[in-house]
Amino acid sequence: MITRWRRSLAAARANLGRSVAALAPGADATDPGNEVLRLGIKDTPAIGDELRRRLAAEPGLAWLTVDRAAPGGRAVDTGLLNPLTGRPMTGSTSGGPVNILLGIIDLCVGTDGGGSVLGPAAATGLAGIIGSGLGLTCPVERVSTDGFAFRPALGVIARDWPTARTGFRALLRASGAAEPPAASLAGLRVALPRPGSVTLPDGADMAAELEPYLRPLWAAGAEPVAVDMTGIAARERAMALLREIWATADLAVTLEGPVDLFGLGDSVVGSLGPPGAALQARGGKYLLRALNLVGCTGIALPVPRLSSGLILAGPPGPVGAARALAAADLLAPSLRMPPLFERYFFQLP
Repeated sequence: MITRWRRSLAAARANLGRSVAALAPGADATDPGNEVLRLGIKDTPAIGDELRRRLAAEPGLAWLTVDRAAPGGRAVDTGLLNPLTGRPMTGSTSGGPVNILLGIIDLCVGTDGGGSVLGPAAATGLAGIIGSGLGLTCPVERVSTDGFAFRPALGVIARDWPTARTGFRALLRASGAAEPPAASLAGLRVALPRPGSVTLPDGADMAAELEPYLRPLWAAGAEPVAVDMTGIAARERAMALLREIWATADLAVTLEGPVDLFGLGDSVVGSLGPPGAALQARGGKYLLRALNLVGCTGIALPVPRLSSGLILAGPPGPVGAARALAAADLLAPSLRMPPLFERYFFQLP
């Protein structure tokens, strides 16, 4: 009988040069069994060899793939298609989410400068988290395509939130970082877009689309705070909002997307005159483009809406991270993807 690991290896080999950059060292010389989570790690020098070794040694994980990254760190990967939409894949952590949808791996570790983990997660209906609010960043300095200096955040994308949570704990341990403490949601002030302040690329009002997903928060005693989020498709405006909002809120939640479906949320495209700017504005990316740049914890939770996700933002520091994680733990069980999605994806040949 061919084991799941061997089937995964065969599928990874079949996708070499596409979503898979290489097999992990020694992946074809072992078979860790069916109980492990199969891991991919982004093909980027920002994730050093020592961290890769530590992740590979984490109990319950088995490193299988080195995942393609969008050339030049772009926010879209025009050389790879999103299996869900058939559009160019969102980047720059582009190969890992594709490999998850193809059933090759269960989770991947990537880097996020200005949305390069949370954007791909939302675009593919997966869960994601970045640890910049806990100082979980790469030891390299970069400049974004639109001129902002940053250190890339480390993050995880996974087939569902429990798997992302497990992967994030492993990433914290491998990085030598402490897991944030437990947090209560009672009395938590949650910033939401004011009705009419943000219109999504498909013409829907963000506030109206978001509200039905948040009922568990209100039942747990959290309190909504309506905020004018006009203009947050522009990164500068999103960054300014995320610096100001913590005076009146403990958590911010948006519904973002459809990501890279009606447009391309890419700064290179956006720099090319009115046609490019219009296409970028319809990329469906809002706060997720700014979270790492202002040191926030960021979480993407899949929702049953094409290429869209709840984006949870916690302020810098362990308390902000703890609140974002607690909110995600509460919300995730009620955010079920359609059975057809789960039946079609995550399946090995």
